[in-house]
Amino acid sequence: MNIYLCLLVALLPLTALSAENYAGKDSMNGISYKKYQGFPEKWPLVTIRFRKDTSEMRLTYANDVAMKTLQSGAINYPDGSVFAKTGIHTGVDDQFTSSVVPKGIRRYQLMVKDKKKYASTGGWGYALFDSDGRTFPEEPVVSQNACYACHALVENRGDVFSQPFSFIEKTKMPLGQLGLKDSSIKFEWKPTAKLPDAVKATLPKGIKKLRWLSNQKLRENVFQGTLDELKPILEEEARSHQAPALFLATDNKRFVIVMPVQDDNCIGSGAFKIWSTDMNLKAVDQSYCTHD
Repeated sequence: MNIYLCLLVALLPLTALSAENYAGKDSMNGISYKKYQGFPEKWPLVTIRFRKDTSEMRLTYANDVAMKTLQSGAINYPDGSVFAKTGIHTGVDDQFTSSVVPKGIRRYQLMVKDKKKYASTGGWGYALFDSDGRTFPEEPVVSQNACYACHALVENRGDVFSQPFSFIEKTKMPLGQLGLKDSSIKFEWKPTAKLPDAVKATLPKGIKKLRWLSNQKLRENVFQGTLDELKPILEEEARSHQAPALFLATDNKRFVIVMPVQDDNCIGSGAFKIWSTDMNLKAVDQSYCTHD
């Protein structure tokens, strides 16, 4: 290796080197992308989900073992169950601007059941790949733990968010799913005086208490995307109690707050303000009107 290149590598931050080492692999967490490549042509489509926070359309597929369990209404998925997801960029159709259309594949996600191998994450193994089937420059353990913490919100569904929907037959949402609420999503009142200084400094003066999301597993396993994923849940809680709703990681550094506010520009809909820490742990604020 060229001596100048050696010196450059030596001077690079350790985090940069680590990120480089994680990227470009064809397997993550013991899960090979090649093994499941082509799943959209081989497996049935379970459902489609649109992520409002990332404007990403997600198509979820299941192998025979997972689909059989899902359709039976059971939640104890046997080893060998696999869910695969295609995340698709969306954007406005230039010639029909009231519609949003696919713009390209953003990622693939795999969720594999092996109770012994993945005992530390509820028996499910998680892997994420880019559009070329290669890993992202993210620490695998951190990513899989964040996936697990998020999926643990639906332990009452066997850690599976997707619910089957027929795109061929006329169908209604199964009665068993109507009004289903994730029992692990729990809020409690918390005095603002007991919050970390960084959070108290963000909140407007005069607020004595707020709704605090107390899920410990989720608070212990946080990555930046977690904060975005939780905004709709916090918004619902804030609207319901007309009070700020907070999610705070156990490190007391990363958080997101959603608070209802008055805004004459949001006629006929709710107005909210969000404070959320960015990658540099700086609180960034945003105001918006809901679409409901």
